[in-house]
Amino acid sequence: MGENARVRFLSREWLDHLRTLMSAAAPAAGALSVHQRVTGGPDGDVEYTLRLADGRITLEPGGVGASPADVDLTSDYETAAAISQGLLSPAAAFAGGRLRVGGSVSVLVTHQDALAELGTLLAGAAGVTTY
Repeated sequence: MGENARVRFLSREWLDHLRTLMSAAAPAAGALSVHQRVTGGPDGDVEYTLRLADGRITLEPGGVGASPADVDLTSDYETAAAISQGLLSPAAAFAGGRLRVGGSVSVLVTHQDALAELGTLLAGAAGVTTY
């Protein structure tokens, strides 16, 4: 991606940019899958699934499909954008009822180190994202 290139939040290009940022990661965590659904965006609802397995991270656009996720996260566009920009923590969004969590919440706790590592990798994405 060029120095001045910008990508629109939740677009295919944005997901591709996240894939590029995550390509160098090799999380030590076991298997984990997180399905994210963002409602009410400028282009409608967006869904994608993040999977950590065998030291690799993949990001799949669309719904969970045939392979269910361990955790399901649902929020509106404004909440997802605020989390992405670092203006709102996922914990605060959850506590405020703005982020719904389904599935195995204990899996998130078990993999918190890998998720923190992933968060560090993705921290720069907001700088090239338009919201």
